[in-house]
Amino acid sequence: MPDVFESSTRGRTALCEKVLIVTGGYLSGTGESLLVAAWKQLVQSRHARGSWLEAKVKATIAEPVMMGRIERRWRPGRWSPRLLALLGARDSLGTPELTEVVLATAVAREGLAFELMTFDQLLRGGPGCRAKLRACSVVFASATFLRDLSELEPLVARLKRPWNRVVVGGALAGTLHETWEGSPNVDVLAVGYGERLVPVLAAWVRSGFRDLRPPPGGRVTRRGATTVLHAGAPPSRSLDSLARPDWALVERYHGHDYRMIHYESVRGCPYRCAFCNYPFLFDDTTFRTKSATRMADDWEFYVQTLGVEYITCLDSLFTMPRARLVAFCRELVRRQLRVKWICYARADDLCDADVVALMIEAGCVQVQIGIESGDQGQLDRMNKRTTVAENGRALETCRRLGLTTVVSLVVGYPGETRQTLRSTIDFLAAAPPDFHFLATFSTRVANVPILRPENADRHDLVTDANPRTVSPYWRHDTMSCAEAGQHTRALTCTLIDRRISLDAAMFYSGILRYDARLRDELLDFQRAAMRGAPLVTSAFDRLHAWIDRRLMADVTRALGSRSSRIPLPLAHATP
Repeated sequence: MPDVFESSTRGRTALCEKVLIVTGGYLSGTGESLLVAAWKQLVQSRHARGSWLEAKVKATIAEPVMMGRIERRWRPGRWSPRLLALLGARDSLGTPELTEVVLATAVAREGLAFELMTFDQLLRGGPGCRAKLRACSVVFASATFLRDLSELEPLVARLKRPWNRVVVGGALAGTLHETWEGSPNVDVLAVGYGERLVPVLAAWVRSGFRDLRPPPGGRVTRRGATTVLHAGAPPSRSLDSLARPDWALVERYHGHDYRMIHYESVRGCPYRCAFCNYPFLFDDTTFRTKSATRMADDWEFYVQTLGVEYITCLDSLFTMPRARLVAFCRELVRRQLRVKWICYARADDLCDADVVALMIEAGCVQVQIGIESGDQGQLDRMNKRTTVAENGRALETCRRLGLTTVVSLVVGYPGETRQTLRSTIDFLAAAPPDFHFLATFSTRVANVPILRPENADRHDLVTDANPRTVSPYWRHDTMSCAEAGQHTRALTCTLIDRRISLDAAMFYSGILRYDARLRDELLDFQRAAMRGAPLVTSAFDRLHAWIDRRLMADVTRALGSRSSRIPLPLAHATP
């Protein structure tokens, strides 16, 4: 393919070189009503196909959230003012996505004017959205928080106008470019580092959309009506050369100061967990990092110029390399920044009490840990390169020193059985985290290690390659996705009913206000919430039964008839 793609102008010539930046996902993150959230899901479902597993996952997540809202509104007198304040907080909501800030910074550096919009605002519509679309000749839409074509397609259809060009980038672009047939509503699919792509896209805009030249090491290909622009790999493993995201620019645009901002210091991952696609994002498999000094400089700048109180680190693995983590924490302590921060971490990095104590001294208040399973066989099959014992020590160390933990668990990964799920419950009961989040095993991204033919064959893993759902169907030699959906709900109910840990979705909006002294009352609250509205519980039971019947039938249709009877849910067999 040629390195230069020449395109003719379609529709009328744009009157100005202004960029509309659109980011976010279907859920707004502003505490919207369940009715509005349901309407948005209906919009998405019209473009979905084979999405009963997705419906099961959403219903499972929604159940404790709805039950928690009912308990808070119907029986507030039962709970302390501090607990009610946590439930009513919106501290973790409202901050723009980092992608919005990164794109706005890059576009402004190129001298182009811009407008900002979220996909939530686009769905709601209104004169403001229409005015922004009329004023802008090109749209830069980040699909970082869109998960499949059923979410992307209705949104780009709303963005496309005869006079504009639509560019889609972000994580979803990286998973689509090899198999997607393209769309007349997407002029350019931008794959890779946005910081490398925006300058060449800006030149394309200034050329009147005639010449699109890739950055050094990049390339241009075609997918039907869509041009695919690849950024290529950066020349260095260091990310220090990337521009500092200009949060002040976005604050001025919105007329709002943000007490919490997002930050990114690594791209890629040195590990290769078999279910994870993060190392393969950005069209790049190399682990790249910012230095401890660059990170400390950035944070000091944000604290001193913006008065930031919290920084959420979006890195897949903030605690690697260990030497960088230690140097960074010591630098924060030396500079006395007094900023609180949250990060993702591997459990084996948190077994060292001295490291955890240093993180706390430097301002760390919460770590999110991919525990994934309490069964060693499952961890080995996942290539987690950690042990159940290390996971337990990490959670115990954090609990003893006062560092809040949020753990993620994967239900249904190949090899999963009722016994491995019981092992997970036993593990969590013995080493309880503060919060948990359950994810049903997903085969959405084609290039994750478990889906390579040799690995799939080992587990008799059969999948439905369906790009129009976030949860394609699958089955393997020990479980089907229909069974996993039931087990995920049962495990959620078990963790709540046995007061083992807190459901992260139920308390998400106020999670920054979590205080370990509230733990017992919060555990009582969520159990009371799940037990306190029998009619609502009965309605969810009927909803899940309806979804389960259709899910099983659709899995059989998509993958064939080799599907075992769904056993009793795990919660029924757990004392």
